[in-house]
Amino acid sequence: MLTQAQNQIIYLMFLNGILFLGLNFIAYSFVFPGPKGSKRIGYLFITCGLLAYLVQLMYQGLLALDYPPDKITGLLLSGFVVPVFFISLAYYRVKRNRMEKEPPTVLKENHD
Repeated sequence: MLTQAQNQIIYLMFLNGILFLGLNFIAYSFVFPGPKGSKRIGYLFITCGLLAYLVQLMYQGLLALDYPPDKITGLLLSGFVVPVFFISLAYYRVKRNRMEKEPPTVLKENHD
């Protein structure tokens, strides 16, 4: 059986994973906004709201683990949210640039 602190840590890990996926989706939506009339921007706003709620839940979870309240915000923002978002944004920008520069490949068959 797990202790309350261990359950809290597992809960924070779960929230952290969901936050990671959401931040990747936001970065992807910035770089690849979709065609005109796409619903992706609407989903992006919904995702932003849900992720703000997740950060609040993580804040409460860290408070329950007796972290100092003045350091939790810095830990969440500079320790996870901002780096993951900017790394994801850079990744998708590099991916988009490679897709734009890559010429269409023509398969050549060798008939010897």
